[in-house]
Amino acid sequence: MEKLEDRLLNKAKEAFVMAIELYNKPTIRYRVEGFSMFICNAWELMLKSHMIKTMGEQSIYFPDNPDRTFALSDCIKKVFTNDKDPLRINLEKIVELRNTSTHFITVEYEMIYVPLFQACVLNFNNKMSEFHEVDMTELVPQNFLTLSVSLKSLNETEISGKYPEIISNNKMSEFHEVDMTELVPQNFLTLSVSLKSLNETEIS
Repeated sequence: MEKLEDRLLNKAKEAFVMAIELYNKPTIRYRVEGFSMFICNAWELMLKSHMIKTMGEQSIYFPDNPDRTFALSDCIKKVFTNDKDPLRINLEKIVELRNTSTHFITVEYEMIYVPLFQACVLNFNNKMSEFHEVDMTELVPQNFLTLSVSLKSLNETEISGKYPEIISNNKMSEFHEVDMTELVPQNFLTLSVSLKSLNETEIS
């Protein structure tokens, strides 16, 4: 019988591949929402598998409710205990996006979050290798993921003219907040990464 941690890990792999495949379909309008949902699912399953291996099966359940497992946000705090860790900050940012109402997800959000998505993919591959000795590049074709974005292409005047004040202010606030986290280089203009580089460095 397949162990629970192995079953969770296999599902994590599938969710990761789904996230990348979905993001690389340009005709899909809800790529940001779809990617954030699947990549968060992949992280949650992978971290729970790691927790079971290192802390026992009971570690993924609430002590006062053994039928309920921890959410991704709980797993992040248990595994990555340093709340200043760029990897943890990156993940928590993407969890925030996943929880954002879909009514407010627009093309500008994609421009803001693409660098964090790329970092999240790199981090996932590194942790899969570190925690489970799994190389995700064996499941995903080389160069399947290529993301390009210009962070500075967000124009405050254009956004202010396109959306109501409360929404435009929120968008620019998020842009500056993400920019200040320094999870990507400040001079970042275009990012194009093949999956073969994933195991070379951890980008947060």
